[in-house]
Amino acid sequence: MIIISSINQDNLFDVCELTSNSDGIATVLEDYICCNATSIAEASYFPNFYPKALYFQNNLIGFFMYKTTSSNLKKVMLCRYMLDYKFIGKGLGRKSFKAILDFFSAEAIQLITLGINEKNTVAKNLYQSFGFEFTGNIIDGEHIYHLNL
Repeated sequence: MIIISSINQDNLFDVCELTSNSDGIATVLEDYICCNATSIAEASYFPNFYPKALYFQNNLIGFFMYKTTSSNLKKVMLCRYMLDYKFIGKGLGRKSFKAILDFFSAEAIQLITLGINEKNTVAKNLYQSFGFEFTGNIIDGEHIYHLNL
């Protein structure tokens, strides 16, 4: 079972050390996403950003961050989602993403949007398999997808 947890003093540094880089070396800019430390710093300046840790069998496996909009609290933008390189290819991407969708559903979220680098075919295929559809919008080079819950 995937557990979603807030970022706190007990897991902060561990979350910052997660990386999707195949060499296991965390960098500020990874292949398709910025590092978790940057995301957590960003969230400290924007009160509508919510960073979360993902656990599986008591192991920290990943991270995601979403933001709400002041105009519509039933809509969120999934800004970041990543799994640590040690857990990629083990079926945990699908399980953890399902847990994220369940989390949003339990919060009565009605619409999720996210941006995809079109070169990241793994992410694109994952999101589309859950029903995300391209909106036709491209912002800062990212293709914007949405899902109605």
